[in-house]
Amino acid sequence: MKAILYTDGGCSGNDQLDLSKRKMIAAVSDEQGTILIDKHEEGGSNNIAELLAVKEALLWCVANKIGDVEIRTDSRNNLAWVLGKKVGKKINDRDAVLALKTSIDASRSQLALSLKWIPREQNLAGHYIEQKYQL
Repeated sequence: MKAILYTDGGCSGNDQLDLSKRKMIAAVSDEQGTILIDKHEEGGSNNIAELLAVKEALLWCVANKIGDVEIRTDSRNNLAWVLGKKVGKKINDRDAVLALKTSIDASRSQLALSLKWIPREQNLAGHYIEQKYQL
């Protein structure tokens, strides 16, 4: 059986140059909209929070012995980075992106992953973040 998960991330203070003043939120939901993960970390950006959500979704699948998952995201950067597009040199906190990508790749080796881009209005995890955190 294939699990379908929705991932989204956001960052308050995304306009702050000082990363310590930023707060990321990564959310993962199942296909009924039940929130499986609501993770908070300091620093980052919206794009990094989106990638953090994918990492957390994959860790959740591995921990719950789910071997086949489709992750739905509204982030085109997420799709590109997870699928192996080169990470640019001019992004905020390139090291954080590369560390997340390494963790994602390790989890991917333990399960079958498919990624699907969806419009923002269809992202159940995104609805949660918007409602709870106004991001």
